[in-house]
Amino acid sequence: MQGIDLSQSFVDAARFLAERSGLEDKVAYQRGNALSLPFSADAFDVAWSQHVAMNIADRDALYGETRRVLRRGGHFAIFDVVAASEDPLHYPVPWASGPETSFLLSADAMRTVLVSQGFRITSWTDCTEAGVSWFLEREAERARSSTPPVLALGTVMGPAFGQAAVNLRRNLGEGRAALIQAICEKV
Repeated sequence: MQGIDLSQSFVDAARFLAERSGLEDKVAYQRGNALSLPFSADAFDVAWSQHVAMNIADRDALYGETRRVLRRGGHFAIFDVVAASEDPLHYPVPWASGPETSFLLSADAMRTVLVSQGFRITSWTDCTEAGVSWFLEREAERARSSTPPVLALGTVMGPAFGQAAVNLRRNLGEGRAALIQAICEKV
């Protein structure tokens, strides 16, 4: 398995976690740009993107490049945040401190771009309700605990992550954003 991230610190964190979990011989991570993947055409059976597209304005390029590295019949799994209304988001959010670096599409627009780039949608699930529940459970756990977790996303994401996570839950709960899980096949 190959993984990329634009941020070297995230690549370093992924390598550390792979080593700590005994998976360093099964996965490899490198710094790379999702709009110009460092892999040959038709290299993979599966591609996976989780919380990536919100930072990328050029979705045609993102989905086209993903299609390029997949073999015919290969699958692209996506879990991403989408715009759910015209109402502006509450910032910061985990992927952006403000609207100038946030590039949410509506679920319909995301689907349209995927299809235009040569994918057939095989599964499309709105996970917003489950996401809100997950956030509420984490908040309840933190309220019950007298000690903070040793390893938390804030450790990697920085000190603003707490407020960004609260804002994401608020945006999901208010219908400003939604969570989509999709499986697409390269046609």
